[in-house]
Amino acid sequence: MSRAATGALLGLAFAAAALLLVRFAGAYRRPTLVDRIGPYVGPLRAAPAPAPRSASPAVPVVDLGAWLRRRSRDLPQRLARAGQTVDVTSYRLDQLAWAGVGGCFGALLGLVLALRGSAPAGIVVLGALGAAAGAVGRDVALSRQARRRREAIEASLPTLADLVALAVTSGAGPVSALDRAAAAMSGPLADEVRACVDDIRSGTPAEPALHALSARVDLAAVGRLVDALLLSVERGSPLADVARAHAADVRADERRRLLELAGRKDVLMLVPIVLLVLPSVVIVAAFPGIAALRLVVP
Repeated sequence: MSRAATGALLGLAFAAAALLLVRFAGAYRRPTLVDRIGPYVGPLRAAPAPAPRSASPAVPVVDLGAWLRRRSRDLPQRLARAGQTVDVTSYRLDQLAWAGVGGCFGALLGLVLALRGSAPAGIVVLGALGAAAGAVGRDVALSRQARRRREAIEASLPTLADLVALAVTSGAGPVSALDRAAAAMSGPLADEVRACVDDIRSGTPAEPALHALSARVDLAAVGRLVDALLLSVERGSPLADVARAHAADVRADERRRLLELAGRKDVLMLVPIVLLVLPSVVIVAAFPGIAALRLVVP
């Protein structure tokens, strides 16, 4: 067997393995809310089929414009989630600086290619691509920072609820309990709670300050904790029991999320086996037979 035929067979095997992974990856997707409650509410009425989209080249431009408008509209909320203290104007200037640096690198690369014989228009094209990559990279960095901060808040939320319950059990009030819990913690959630306590002590009513905390963090678990605290204060229910129950709920959600993540990682665990180990085993098993055939058949 020639080297070209061997390479073609190996490429076909890798392509088949990639297609199988893509085919079965949908079975491990994260279940939606409809998938969770569908078996308990009976058959759902089918939604009307969406109108076919036009095949004109203006459709991607419209979608890109809507995506850019949505990102610009949500920019203040994303800055708050990332813990940034700058305003939108400062962020845009920072993004412009990133675009300038990316444009300079792209133009420099185009200049090097032009000196080696490429078209001079590549300087402009690569400069524009570098500027766009710099602007998008700043936006991606902001989203990544917001996601990491969100994960840190989710991880420390059960600890906050337990500390609040412990402080309330020792006789502290809700605001004092939040202050003591934040003093014993570190991280973005502790900083947000300290800011909320400072607002309350500076004269802001407790309910608007707690709702502002929930809006800044923008997490459903934090919103439920705030609602539980306010409801407990309003109705006089035991605040310690409410905080402990909320901490148990948050830990149960985290456990369920980890189980779902482990289920989705099963497909990624198959990648080295299907693309590396299995072809190597096939090659090792088939090589002696191919070598023997080459000895027998001249």
